[in-house]
Amino acid sequence: MTFFELIQSQTELLRRLLQVSQQQLEVVERGDPVVLVQYLEHRGRLWGEFELLQQQLEPHKGIPPEQRVWNNAQEREITESAVQQCTKLLQEILAYDQVSLSKGEELKEKVAKDLRRVQLSKNAAPAYIRQSQMVR
Repeated sequence: MTFFELIQSQTELLRRLLQVSQQQLEVVERGDPVVLVQYLEHRGRLWGEFELLQQQLEPHKGIPPEQRVWNNAQEREITESAVQQCTKLLQEILAYDQVSLSKGEELKEKVAKDLRRVQLSKNAAPAYIRQSQMVR
């Protein structure tokens, strides 16, 4: 793949990742851990694809734009714009991730609190049963 094609692929992949990040935040806000796990798995696959693209881009990174071979001036302009777009998309993804992590911690604490309450109820139930039997 050419540098131009790699950057186009990266831009599209980052758009997909942003969409998943936005949806993931919605899932975290709804407090649905089962669906959240599905989103995290999907994101993991997308980040794997991103890493592969980064490896393919590595040989191109040290070449200044003016020394690259371009099919035409328009291709260079489109690529420069796409690189800037990728930077913005990554920033947006990271911002969504920060919010998701924060809200995810809140969800985790709520689930842990609910589990402790269930465990206390489970432990207390036999004592109440014994006590009610003693009253009879």
